Parts: sequence; structure tokens; C-alpha cells
Amino acid sequence: MNETGRIEAFSDGVFAIAITLLILEIKVPHEFVAGGLGTALMHEWPSFLAFLASYFTIGVMWMNHHRLFTLIGAADDVLMGLNLLLLLGVTFIPFPTAVLAEHLTTGNDRIAGVFYAGCFFVMSIVFQVLWRYAIRKDGILLPEKIEEARAILRQYMGGPLFYLAAILIALASGTACLIWSLLVAIYFALPPRLWSRR
Repeated sequence: MNETGRIEAFSDGVFAIAITLLILEIKVPHEFVAGGLGTALMHEWPSFLAFLASYFTIGVMWMNHHRLFTLIGAADDVLMGLNLLLLLGVTFIPFPTAVLAEHLTTGNDRIAGVFYAGCFFVMSIVFQVLWRYAIRKDGILLPEKIEEARAILRQYMGGPLFYLAAILIALASGTACLIWSLLVAIYFALPPRLWSRR
């Protein structure tokens, strides 16, 4: 077993870089008529919406990642590997965000939405596997934190289903997919104690 401090520090850095890269996809308008900056900025709404949805989703993933690692006393090679797999998804998110923002007002918005939601669907499964492994593997969780970890797991169990729903919603509208993603992020930001067994 290894200490978890370096895992947390590395993970925090990856989350911070990924969430910062999102803003780079919002471009400053340059081509517009005199006095038309306001209209040009309004036309950037797909980029703003995609940025907000991904920013809050990655931010809430970081919150839950932090919650998990406050309950972990040790880590083995499998946990570190699962964590790296999760971070692979985190670093990739700026790309589907940019794709969806670029095509949100075109006839390709549904395909871009499915791609975007599909990435989060895969990440939610990895998060589930990471969570369950930490709870079930002896010696990883701090003994006094097991029930708290199970409350987080109960909250997060719906993740794959929520993002599967996002894929289905994207088949109808890329914009609706982004709005749904924002709502899902709000759900996962709620305190895990709401799912504790009394």
C-alpha cells in the first residue's frame, strides 16, 4: 500500500488544468460590423453554455473525488490505475466540449451531443468502479469512514443512468443535452449525507 498524498496532488493538478483548458475554446469575436460586438458576443452562446456545463461537471467530479480521498487511508496499484483511467477522461473533456460548442447550432448538434454525453457516460462508469473498489478492498478505506463512503456511493450510483439519459436526450437536441448535464452536476454537488441511512 502507498500513501495517498501524491495521488491527490497529481489528481488536483489534472482537474485544474482540464477545467482551465475549457475557457480556451471560447474565442473573442473579430468579424462584425461597427457597433456589433454585442450581437457577436450573443452568437457565442453555444460556447458559453458548453463551457458552463463542462466546468460545473468537472468541478463537481473534483468535489466528489476529494470527498472519496478524504475517506481513503491507503492506496494500492489497482486504485492508482483506476484513478489514472478516470483522469484520462478528465483531460479529454475539453475536446468533446469544443466539438459540441462548435456544432450546437448546426445540423450536427445531435451527433456532437451524443459524443459529449457518451464521454461522461464512460467516465461515470470508471468513477463507479473506482468507488466500489475503494469500499470493498480491505485496507483502503479508513474503518470509521465506511458508512460515509457508502452514502457517497448511493448518491453516485445513478451516474451511468443519468448520462445514458443524456445520450438519449442528445438524440433530440444538443442544447437539451447540455442543460441536462448542468442539472446532473447540481445533483452530484448535493451533500452525500442526504443519502446516509438513518
